[in-house]
Amino acid sequence: MLSQSEASKSTTSTTRPAGLRLNAISPIWALTALIGLYSAALIAGGAFKFALWGQGFDMVDFSLPVWSTTQGRFLGISRFNFTDTFLGLDVALGFLPAIPFYALIPSFYVLIVVQTLLLASGAIPVYLIARDRFASPWAGVAWAATYLLYPTTQFVTMTAPFQPRIPGLLCILWGFWFFQRRSYWPWLALTLIGMLSRTDAALIAIAFGMYAALERRGWRWAVPPILFGALYFYAAITYISPAFYSESFQPQRVEVEFDLSRDYNDIWPCGMSPQACYYLHLGGSLGEIAKNILTHPLEVAGLLFEPAKVEYLLLLSGTLLFLPLLAPKELLLAAPPLAVNLLSTRPYQYVITEQYQILVIPGLIIAGICGGARLWQWLKNRWTAAAQCPTVIGSRLLLAQIAIVALLNIPLKNPVVSTFRNHEDPARVALMEEMRAMIPPDAAVSATSFLGPHLMPRQKLYYIPPGPMHHQIDEADYAFIDERAAVLQGTDLVANLRADPAWEVVAEIDDLVLLKHNR
Repeated sequence: MLSQSEASKSTTSTTRPAGLRLNAISPIWALTALIGLYSAALIAGGAFKFALWGQGFDMVDFSLPVWSTTQGRFLGISRFNFTDTFLGLDVALGFLPAIPFYALIPSFYVLIVVQTLLLASGAIPVYLIARDRFASPWAGVAWAATYLLYPTTQFVTMTAPFQPRIPGLLCILWGFWFFQRRSYWPWLALTLIGMLSRTDAALIAIAFGMYAALERRGWRWAVPPILFGALYFYAAITYISPAFYSESFQPQRVEVEFDLSRDYNDIWPCGMSPQACYYLHLGGSLGEIAKNILTHPLEVAGLLFEPAKVEYLLLLSGTLLFLPLLAPKELLLAAPPLAVNLLSTRPYQYVITEQYQILVIPGLIIAGICGGARLWQWLKNRWTAAAQCPTVIGSRLLLAQIAIVALLNIPLKNPVVSTFRNHEDPARVALMEEMRAMIPPDAAVSATSFLGPHLMPRQKLYYIPPGPMHHQIDEADYAFIDERAAVLQGTDLVANLRADPAWEVVAEIDDLVLLKHNR
């Protein structure tokens, strides 16, 4: 038999290696590795997508304002004929963080890198929030991994850069961490700065104030975000955006009846912010919209819970294992952008793959963390096994959570994997490059969606097919058209251009057509 001292030595020698293995990596290093791996994968995917002409015209809308600002035209855009600045569409100061990086290295790939790194950095406040809620740094790592693997996070990272709502997302996440630590001034500053990213972010400032009231923090926590958020939202919608309409476009304010079948395109962008005019089916002003929502509850409920929108809600919450539903107060932070999307009649606002979900993510993640922590505490209070059992089981639950969220990327067609699997033929891309080189850099160009981004930077870049509020093709010097574009199928647009003596075909191959306007 071993003596007591020998037994002690034996136990120490056998348990120490296991302990060393457990402590071989710290939570901070694990978090750093997660952010690094995510950034590398998403930057590679984003760069590959852009290089093979996989980005649509949204990239023109969201990248051109950055380039234009470096050229002395503040947030300049070119698609629309009623404004030449993004401010005429929406008050979106969230572009500003990207401008110094682009000015330093003027490449649109830089915007892909900056967008990815900013979204990846959101894992840091997520880690801190979860660490504090679970009183465990490894729980923080698990939730940081969940945030990065969350399909919606990955989809919005791969959207056309640079998305101005992303600084708002970061402000919400960091703001909540300061809120739960009762650090008033950093929280208030981040809340007010965040609402400047885009107009709809001001609604989240209002929600933050309401959440503070529910948490019984007192008037100094509740009143300022509600007051400033409401005033800013009203001013941006009613006065600021319309002030940036072109002098040649001065629409009258419209009065319309409540009609859920109305197509906003009939009178868009009307006399208030174009963002509000997307909701003309609800009314012609903020007051009318609010009144009609209150006075037509059944019709509005039908709009909110259409089958496609129910599926949208299930995907958003189900891919977080429905944990946000266990924290209804915190879920209030996601309510404004969710309401904005659900009240819309535009299908791409209520799918998890588009940029409209950027401001939904932080509220859902925060609610998921808080709901998960409450569930964990509830389970711990009911376990009666050995003291270490709850910790072991809790660790397994968090690992299962990460695995399930990761696996859900498969049926939802992870955007990075899809980008590498489904892309334009490199030989056809080479043809696009050759035809693009035929266009003078200072020419005004009209282009179909996926050709537009690679014609940047230029001051005048128009969209094909044009709508009533777009610059028309005849305003351009060149038209660069992909006849395979879905929006052109069943139209005579290309045939009409060919038949028009004012237009000359410069080059044509593989359904790509380049025409020059002979003025």
